[in-house]
Amino acid sequence: MTDTALNARLRADARVDALLPRLVEVRAQKARLEAEEARLLAEARGIAEDWTTEAGGARTGSDAELPYRSIAAEIGAAWRVSDRTVQRQMQDAATLVHDYVATTAALEAGQISIAHARALVSAGAVIEHAQLRAEYEDTVLPLAFTEAASRFAPLAKRRAEWFADTTFEERHHRALDDRAVWVTDLDDGMAELRALLPAVVAHGIHDRLSQMARSVVDARRHAVAGEGDASHPRVAHDSDAEASDDERTTDQVRADVFADLLLAGEPTAHTVPGGLGAIRANVQVTVPVMSLIEKRVTDPYESPFLVGHSPVDTRTALSLTAAAPGWDRILTHPISGQVLAVDRYRPSEHMRRHLTVRDQHCRFPGCRLPAKRCDADHTIDHAHGGATSAENLALFCRRHHVLKHQTAWRVTQRGGGDLEWTSPTGRSYIDTPVSRVEFAPDPECEIEPDPVPF
Repeated sequence: MTDTALNARLRADARVDALLPRLVEVRAQKARLEAEEARLLAEARGIAEDWTTEAGGARTGSDAELPYRSIAAEIGAAWRVSDRTVQRQMQDAATLVHDYVATTAALEAGQISIAHARALVSAGAVIEHAQLRAEYEDTVLPLAFTEAASRFAPLAKRRAEWFADTTFEERHHRALDDRAVWVTDLDDGMAELRALLPAVVAHGIHDRLSQMARSVVDARRHAVAGEGDASHPRVAHDSDAEASDDERTTDQVRADVFADLLLAGEPTAHTVPGGLGAIRANVQVTVPVMSLIEKRVTDPYESPFLVGHSPVDTRTALSLTAAAPGWDRILTHPISGQVLAVDRYRPSEHMRRHLTVRDQHCRFPGCRLPAKRCDADHTIDHAHGGATSAENLALFCRRHHVLKHQTAWRVTQRGGGDLEWTSPTGRSYIDTPVSRVEFAPDPECEIEPDPVPF
């Protein structure tokens, strides 16, 4: 790096160093205002409840909602927003303020964002008893202090299952009846096609579309570059000219492939209910060490899980595993939930599989690009003696991989998969593997292990 470039970078770092505390304080002030608004909306709902009670509770049916509608309409008119939206916000605010006191306090203190609070409340909707909600909050709120809201949401969903009043299997069976497809007309001759599907099917569709779109984009790139097999010289075709004019983005190609498949495809996958026959799953079996002993514990509220997203009903899991080309066995620590090992009956790319399970996505704070689209990076460069081991590897998306190598950002392994990122201004950010939180066992299921026989 030249002296001019170095001085420019140092000046930029100094300006960012002065700017960042102000940005952090603004975000904290926004959180405090969100908390204040939630308290006021909860109070407004309380007024509606008092109105109903003082009226003798004689109203029934839709009439019982009139106090809530009236007050929501008053607020909506002042805000210039839909009164239906306000009425829903009043209910959500009351749940946050009254059922999740610690979360409201953390929001008020600027420790978490409103997105964290909403994710916690939404995940907790499956918990009916107040005491269990309090236990859920105690368990999951600390995660919100260290994780981005996008990462926190699936963790909160998984923790909520520990305290749910009904099993995921029961809720999924009821929700399955609501599956549907609908169209919403938009401006400029466009429309939005939406589908409500089981999560496994929806993510499977999106993953297949992404693979096909990337194949189209890669083929276009090779055609434009004139690449081919050296032993078989390429012959120019009209399609090459067409490819060079194709400037569609990956998102646009994905949408076009989606339309082509639905308009011209045959329902071959429909031979298996829900289309699961077209999905080839990579099965990850979580095995806590304690479950390997003879007196193992089974938990009716512990469900199979779609990595990084949501639980999966047992029937779907069984259908997927039946056709899976291979299973990853994930051995986890019974106390910390840390991934200890990943293996397979026929080992192949063992280290990559271990990193995929441990990291699940890019390990830069807040990034959720899936592991399969990330690079395995040596924390200490291999050229400088860095070992090719789990203790010296982490998955980064290309954006953050380049950031690590081409800027003053630095990363250090702290053990157990924890990464410490140091910014150009000297600030440190700790990123913990989501798997250690996700695989953490239910504290209710504690057993006394037999003595180790060696």
